[in-house]
Formats: sequence, structure tokens, C-alpha cells
Amino acid sequence: MISDNGGALSLQELPSVVVQLLERAHPPLLPGVRGRSGLFMRYLRRKPGRGLAVIYDAGRLAASRRAPRSIPQRWVSLTVGEAALAGTRIRFEARQAQQAALELQPSGVLRVADLELSVQVFPADTGLPALAASCATARTTSLFSALEAAARLQLCDPAWHLVSANAAPLRYKPGNRCVLRYDLLLARATTDGTLQRPLALFGKVYSDPERARTIQATMRQLHDEQAEAGQPILPRPLGAVETLGLTLTEAVQSPEGREPDTLRTGVRALRPRFVRGRGGEILEPIIPGDELGMAAHALARVHTSAVRPVGPPRTGADEATSARKRAALIATHDPAQAEAAQRLARHLATRLEVLHPDAYRPAHGGFKASQLLFSSQRVFIVDFDGFCLADPALDVGYFLAYLRPSGLWYHRPGMRPWFETSAERFVTAYRHALGEHGVDGATTDGILHRTPLYEAALLLKIATRRANRLNSPRPGELSAMLAEIAQCLSHARSSAADLTAEEAVPM
Repeated sequence: MISDNGGALSLQELPSVVVQLLERAHPPLLPGVRGRSGLFMRYLRRKPGRGLAVIYDAGRLAASRRAPRSIPQRWVSLTVGEAALAGTRIRFEARQAQQAALELQPSGVLRVADLELSVQVFPADTGLPALAASCATARTTSLFSALEAAARLQLCDPAWHLVSANAAPLRYKPGNRCVLRYDLLLARATTDGTLQRPLALFGKVYSDPERARTIQATMRQLHDEQAEAGQPILPRPLGAVETLGLTLTEAVQSPEGREPDTLRTGVRALRPRFVRGRGGEILEPIIPGDELGMAAHALARVHTSAVRPVGPPRTGADEATSARKRAALIATHDPAQAEAAQRLARHLATRLEVLHPDAYRPAHGGFKASQLLFSSQRVFIVDFDGFCLADPALDVGYFLAYLRPSGLWYHRPGMRPWFETSAERFVTAYRHALGEHGVDGATTDGILHRTPLYEAALLLKIATRRANRLNSPRPGELSAMLAEIAQCLSHARSSAADLTAEEAVPM
């Protein structure tokens, strides 16, 4: 049972407990790992009501310093239930973990029921039971056939045959989802012999197969619609293995004949850069105008789509509820600024609750730089898991909140002018793009007047990252974020006043 005698385990002590549990399993789950130094933490999240999730890399320290490798088969994930947590500490002692009864489940997950603790070595995952099968690419599996069919669809040629396939995880959230890259080798017969070519595809494994099916069907509709209107703004869906909850999508690559460097992530493309003088002083910011314009036009195409997402709209009231929860988390993490955070959240929530857009439109639901890929003069939006009906201001506010460089929170030179000029470029391009798609000026004005409120709500989300990762508080960073939230609220008030004045002018 969980200790109630005041004993607690720190995060620093946790790796030793994990190693001991792995060794106690029969057979041992990960031979060769010795002591707490054998595990390198690569992921940690603690969210209220959802417990603690940690991923350790047991292969990182064994790799060469010159060429460090992360081996998925050496990833160890740990989950601790909410009832076993007390703030940043764990409510049981190392001794209890050493003596607790273990259950090695058929899936390969090691469960300690009395302590609400489970340990699993990738790809075993109790919340993603199909993950192991989604990584097994043997010729005899249904996955192999699905990959071959997807490759033929992308190449528009049924003559290609799959020779071999390999799966490598890219992004993994235990119990939730995993993004995989499938590296394929294909072959086809020609008059001169056998031609071979490599091809990459992306797969995503979901905990709920029905959700995977729904998302894939909606993305197919959206892709087909956008392809008919011109160049698609999202990678092409290539099928699904419904029994595994696995979707397959084309991998965006540099155009044939172009340098690989023409393919850039949004994070890289929208990174602050500056023209500097001889002494390193900043002369002027370099604004990624083309990329911001492409992103704005792509977002406008999403907002004017005829594809209707499944489910109820994501409302301002929903964001108000989230804002209050985030402020409560911040208050717990940094009591010195609790009153300021909760006061701002109250004002923000009150404003969000009464928002009523002219219409709820298709929205990405998480539109930010990390969801963009730039290839030559095109942009692709990825990760439509949050696709929903919403106020378009949600996406605009999301993008602007995350466009802020981290250096802004530390008042580093040049960051403020870079952000403000970049934000202005994006908003101007978005306004123009909506006009091209037939949205009238008054509707666009309404979207942009509401944007600062959603921007503030997402800044509050960004401010919770240190709490969710159990990092030590940085009062200066949080203070700067709260000041930015207050500024957004001030802008929203000014915008509302301007809009009311415009509406009062007689025609």
C-alpha cells in the first residue's frame, strides 16, 4: 500500500527504483542496465488528474560521445497514478517498491498495483496495446500489406512491391499516441532488370482505433478538397490499419532535384535571426516574411473549408475553463505569484465566456510553428488531431502566442521588435487571404479583435510548462509571461472599444 507515514520518493531517486523493478522481473526486462546512472531522462510530464509519465533512455549513456544514439528498444517508460503523487514527490518509499508484488502482464508491461506504478520497455504500452504490432514490419503481417498499398498509392503505380520496411518512433507519449517513420525499400520489374527505390511514410498509432478512423476520414476529405482548389496544404492520407488504430500519411520531402535543406520545420523557419554588426550588436531583425505569408494563407484555407469536423464546437467558455485550471496549477508551482496569475485568469475567463463569433468555422485547434513544414515555396500543416469547429481567432491566437521567442521572457535584445514585426506580417497576410476567400472585412475585424483573448489563454498554457515538467520555478520568466498576458487583455479591451465605436458610426 502507499505509505501514509510521511515517507516520499524524489524524482532523483526514481531511476534506481526503476532499474530494480526491471531486474526483479522474470525474465529481466532490460538486461545490462546497472544503477540509476544507466537511465537518461528524455521526457517527463505531470498533469493534474493524469498522473506522472516519464521516459528514460537506457542506451544514451552507452553510445559514443561522437555519435550518440537513442535506441527505441532501450526506452523505458514509467507511469505513476495520481493517487501516488504528492506535488513533486511520490508517496511511497524505495523500500516499498523493492518489496511490492510484481505482475508481468502478457503485453510486457510490469505492473505494481499496490503503488499505482507501471514500467514498460518500448514498444510495450498498456495504453497503446497495438504499438508493438505497429512496429512489427515482417512480411507476414497485415501492416506489411498496408505499407505496400500506401506506397503504391503515393507513387501512383501498382507495379511497385515492398521488399523491406523498418519502423522508427519519432514522437511518443506513453498511453496516448506514437508517431512512427516507416523507411521502405521498394522494387519493380523493368525491361532492364529490377529497379529499387527508398520511400518514407509516417504512421500514427492512437489509443482509440475509432478516433484514428475518424481523423483519417476527415483528413482525406480535407486533402481532397484542398487538392481540387490547388496545391494541398496537408500531407496526403494514405490509408489506415483500423485494427491497430494506425493511420498512414505521406512524408513531406524536398522536391526532386532540390537540396535537402529546402525542407524546413516551422520551428527552424520561424526562428529569430538578426543582421549584426562587427561587434555582434543587432542592427536589424530578419523577418521571415515569405514563410509567415504562406502560413497565413494556409490557415485561411482551413478556416474557409467546407469540411465539417466531427463533434461540438470548441468555445470561448471551454478556453475559460482551461485558463482557470492553468492558473491554479501556476499558483501551486509559484505561490509568490499566485494572486497575480489567478487575477489575470479571472479577468480572461470572464471575457472568454461571453465571446460569440459570427460562426464557428473549421479550425486546426493547435496551429503553431511546430505544426508546419516548409518545402521550397510551399507549406504543409500537420497534426490535425485537434481539428474542430471553433472561432478562427483561436488558431490566430495560438500561432501568435507560440511565435514569441523564448528570449522575450529574458528581455534579450532584438526579440521584441522581431516578434512585433513578424506578428504584424502574419496578421496582415491572414487578413488579405481571408479577403481572397470571400470573407468580408467586418467578419475579419471581429476575428482579429477577439484574437488577443485567445492569445492570452495560450500564453497561460505556455506558462504552465515548467510546472508540468516539474522544473524549478523561474520567477522572472513567469513574471514576464504574466505581463504579456496583461498586455493582451489590454489590447483586447482597446480592440473592443474600437469595434464598438465603428459600429456606432451612422452609415
